[in-house]
Amino acid sequence: MIDDETKREFEATIGLNLALLKFSGVVSHEKGLVNRNVLAGLALFCLTIFSISYVYEFATNLNDVASMLESFSMVIPLVGGQTRFMTVLWFRDSCQAMLNVCEYFWSTLNSYEKEIVRSYTNKAKLLTGFYVAICVLTVLLVLLFSLMSNMIVKSKLNFENVTICENASSLSPSEANGEPLNATENKRHLPYAFFIDVQKTPWYEVLYVLQITFMTNVGFTCVAADTIGPLFILITCGYFDMIRSRIENLHLLEPSLPITAETRTTDRVESSRDVDTRKLRTCVIHHQLLLKFCKDIQQLMSLVFLTQLFGSTYNISLVGLELVTDNPDKSKFTVVVIIIVQLFICNWPPDLLLSKSEAISHAAYSIPWYQYPCSLRNPMNLLMIRSQRPVRLTAGKFVALSLETFASMISTAASFFTMIRSVN
Repeated sequence: MIDDETKREFEATIGLNLALLKFSGVVSHEKGLVNRNVLAGLALFCLTIFSISYVYEFATNLNDVASMLESFSMVIPLVGGQTRFMTVLWFRDSCQAMLNVCEYFWSTLNSYEKEIVRSYTNKAKLLTGFYVAICVLTVLLVLLFSLMSNMIVKSKLNFENVTICENASSLSPSEANGEPLNATENKRHLPYAFFIDVQKTPWYEVLYVLQITFMTNVGFTCVAADTIGPLFILITCGYFDMIRSRIENLHLLEPSLPITAETRTTDRVESSRDVDTRKLRTCVIHHQLLLKFCKDIQQLMSLVFLTQLFGSTYNISLVGLELVTDNPDKSKFTVVVIIIVQLFICNWPPDLLLSKSEAISHAAYSIPWYQYPCSLRNPMNLLMIRSQRPVRLTAGKFVALSLETFASMISTAASFFTMIRSVN
């Protein structure tokens, strides 16, 4: 049974990620203030509204290539984010169980080992914090540019009304009544696409605020879904590093080397060997549990990583195409940063996991295991044999995730961007 203090300490270590998971309804609130089904339904509703709106905009602008590409560049992350979030929701009971496993491992650590694991959770916290900041900045930039655009439209309307009133005698009846010549251009625009054209007050203002609020919810939901896998992976890296540290320190313990047995009493030798055997067997058991935990991560994140990998790769080309136009949308620069972050967080943690799981075998071979008694050599041999196969996570069970894959996807995105630009 894990005591409350240890539970609070672990939750504080992953505080930001845990708050996002609770916000999106993946993890339950302990105090039961809001039902997680309500929060999950709200998040899914917000994603669905924006997905439908941009699919509708894409379908109604098939004759305009620029508008079509702009709409499609929003359809990809929204539909992809909705797919990833629904996948996480489908496995949310497994997510809760995996958090409990991480919490159990945390309760077995001493203060030094907790600092090792905390160094990896801090990396997850830093990545998540940067991801959240970029999403919030993007929403604020969209809000700012939308307000500026509406101010320009309002000034144009005022100028045209003044001109119409001064020259009413020479204009047609419709123009003399104050109707602008280019009514389509002078429409007020919402910050994001919507499948219903709303212009009247106060419905326009209400929808405007709702869109900003819902898009902020979408941002937090996507961050929660995108970072839960990297969080589990980095925590696992910390536990692998902890096992490596324990193995390397086995030969530093005085009773672990049988060569000194002649200088001790028989009882002390036997007692020391029993202690070392228990410690080594604990390392072997924890290593096996972590390998099973990695299989759970693979099952949970396989589809999430797949949609994130290919969606981000081709979407960065579409967004880049918008940035090379004569009058680019400045908020798209932060969108490019978000896409690169998405590609990075689904490739760098698996690459780190690969190296940390491989380091177990190096640590096992580096200690004088051949001097150990049979009771210690047998579990050590099991550990060395299994750790020779490092953990390699994949996207969709066919794309190995690593920093090499990250560089390859960036190169693919650049090639796709060049092709689209030449065709356009």
